[in-house]
Amino acid sequence: LGGFFFFLVVCLRMACFIPSFGRWMDSKSLRIEARTRDGRVVCAMAPEEKTVLVAAKNPPPIFYDFDPENVESVKLRHILVETEVLADDIIELVKSERTSLRDLAPGLSICEISKANGGDLGWFEQGSEDLEPEILEIVFLVRPNTLQKVKSKRGWHVLVVEDARHTIQSSLSKRGAPVPLTQIPRNQRAAIPEMIKGTYCVQTMGCQMNQADSEKMSGELQAAGFKEIDDPFRSNVIVFNTCSIRDHAEQKVYSYVGRHARRKWQNPEVTIVVSGCVAQQEGEKLLRRIPEVDIVMGPQYSNRLGELLDSVNQGNQVCATDPVHIMEDISKPKRNSTVTAWVNIIYGCNERCSYCVVPTTRGLEQSRPRESIKEEIKQLAEQGVKEIVLLGQNIDAYGRDLRPRDSLAELLRFVHDVDGIERIRFTTSHPRYMTDRLIKACYELPKLCEYFHVPFQSGDDKVLKEMKRGYTAKRFKQIAQRIRMYMPDAAISADAIVGFPGETEEEFQHTIDLMEEIQFDTVHTAAYSPRPNTPAAIWDTQVAEDVKAERLRKINEQTAKDAHQRSQRYLGRTEEVLVEERNDKDPTQVLGRTRTNRLTFFKGNIDELRGKLVTVKITEARTFSLTGELLEIIR
Repeated sequence: LGGFFFFLVVCLRMACFIPSFGRWMDSKSLRIEARTRDGRVVCAMAPEEKTVLVAAKNPPPIFYDFDPENVESVKLRHILVETEVLADDIIELVKSERTSLRDLAPGLSICEISKANGGDLGWFEQGSEDLEPEILEIVFLVRPNTLQKVKSKRGWHVLVVEDARHTIQSSLSKRGAPVPLTQIPRNQRAAIPEMIKGTYCVQTMGCQMNQADSEKMSGELQAAGFKEIDDPFRSNVIVFNTCSIRDHAEQKVYSYVGRHARRKWQNPEVTIVVSGCVAQQEGEKLLRRIPEVDIVMGPQYSNRLGELLDSVNQGNQVCATDPVHIMEDISKPKRNSTVTAWVNIIYGCNERCSYCVVPTTRGLEQSRPRESIKEEIKQLAEQGVKEIVLLGQNIDAYGRDLRPRDSLAELLRFVHDVDGIERIRFTTSHPRYMTDRLIKACYELPKLCEYFHVPFQSGDDKVLKEMKRGYTAKRFKQIAQRIRMYMPDAAISADAIVGFPGETEEEFQHTIDLMEEIQFDTVHTAAYSPRPNTPAAIWDTQVAEDVKAERLRKINEQTAKDAHQRSQRYLGRTEEVLVEERNDKDPTQVLGRTRTNRLTFFKGNIDELRGKLVTVKITEARTFSLTGELLEIIR
C-alpha cells in the first residue's frame, strides 16, 4: 500500500511539471490534436496531411571553452543606446533574424566613433585602455558570435565579439644539427633534385574541406613571398595536407613524407609541413617518427601557417594540434578555379558516429557569422567567380552554436542576392538535420542548384543505430521523397559504407534495397575500415575482408546501374551548363556542369566560354557524364 501511495505522489508531482497531453479528435476532419491543460495545441496531425520533415531531436551541442588568457585580441561590433529598453528591443530584432547590428547601427547608435561603420569598433588587445572597463571585463570571456548586453558610463551596449585571435598553442623544440652530407650514400645524393629557393608546393589528399584548407595555406605562403611550382621535389616548402578517413592513411603519409626527408639531409632549407587530419591525429608522434618534419598542424591552423613558419625560421620544430578559435581569413586563399569557389560556413562536427574519425581530427562545430560569409562571396563575385559551394562537415548544423541561433535555410536566403553569383551549392548534408524548411528554401531560391549530397551510410536500421547516425531508413526515404516532390528532376547523391562491424548479409541487402528504391544519381562507396579513436574499431564483430570486398563489388554494380539509368533522362534535352575548363583529354572540347552537377562535355573554345552559362543539347548520356552540342551562350 505504501508503494502505491508513493507511486501516486510521483505521478501527481510529474503532472505539475509536464504538460498533460489529451487527445482530441474532430470527427469531420479526423484531425488528432495534442493539447496542454490550458488548451494550447502543441501537436496536430491528420491522415490526409503530407509528412513534414522536422530536424530530429538531439543533445545540445558542446562547444569549446577557451582559457581567456589564451585570447590575444578580439574584434568587436556594437550599438550604443541610452536606455536598457531600447537595448532589449535591438536584441529581439536581431534574434528574430530580421536585421543585424551592422544594419541597425547607423540609425540607432549614439557612438559617433563607430556608427558610420555599422558599429565596427575594430580589434582590441588584452588590457586595452581604449575600451570601457565594463566591456573589457567580459569580451575576453565570452564565446565569439554571442550577443551581449553591457552597461557602461556612456549608456547601454549591445555588442558581439565577431572574431578572436588566440595564442597559437603549439609545442616547440629546437631542431638538431642536420645530417652531415658525408653520411648520405652517394647514390642518394645524386638522385635528389636541386631545391628552388622561395617556392612551395601543396599536395592535397581527401575531401573538399581539405581542398579549401589547401587554398588557404597557398594564400598564406604567397603572402609570405613564396611562389607556387608543380614539382614537389624541387620546392622550398612542401605541404602535405592529409586525410585520415580511410584505412592505412597514416602509412601512406609516412611513405610520402619519407621521400622528402632525404631532401632535407642534402639541403636543411627544405621545409616539410604535414597538415590536415592525419597531422591532427598523430601529433608529436609524427615528429618523433620523422624528425625531418618541421611543422605538424591540424586543420584549424590552415590560415595561420605564416606564423608557424616564422617559428620554424627561428630554429624550432612546431606541433600545433590544440583546439583554437578559427579566425576569419587574414590572408586571401589562392583559388584553384576562377569559375567556382569553396566557401567554408561551418568547421568541425559535433556528431559522434561510431566509425568516424572526423570529430577528433577536425574538432567541434564553429559556425562563421553570416555577414562574414556574405562578404567573402561578394569578393568572389567581384573576382569573376560564378558559382560558390558552401562547405561544412555537417553543413545542416550551421548556426546552432551562434547566439542568436541561425540556420542554413536562413543563410541561403541571406546570401542569395549577391550580384554576379549565378549558382549556389552546398555540401555535406546530414539526414538528421534535413528539414522541409531547408528543402523549400532550395526550391524557392533560383540560384540554388537542384543537387543534394545526403549520405545514408546504410539502409538497415540496426546498422544505422550502431553507427549512431540518429535516423532510420524510413526517414531517409522521406527526405528523398520530399526533395523530389518539390524538385522532381533533382539529383541526389550519397555515401555508403559496407561491411560495418556485425553487418549481416540480410542487413547489407537492405542497403541495396534502399538504393533500388531511391535511385541515386551517384553513391560514393567504401568498405568499412577501423579508424583510430573510434568505438567501432575495437568491436569484436569485424567483418572479414573478403566479405567486405564482395559487398563493395555488389554495391558498386548497383551504383553504376542506377547512375546510368538516371543519366538517360538527359538524352535529347537542353541543359544549362556552367563552363569551367578545357577537357584535358580532348583540347577541342570544354567541360562544365549542369545544375544537377552532371559533368558535361562539348566542342568549344575555352578562352571564349570559361565562366559562361550556356545551353547544351545532350546527345550522349554515359554513367557519370554527358556529351552535347552548344546551342546558345546565355551570359
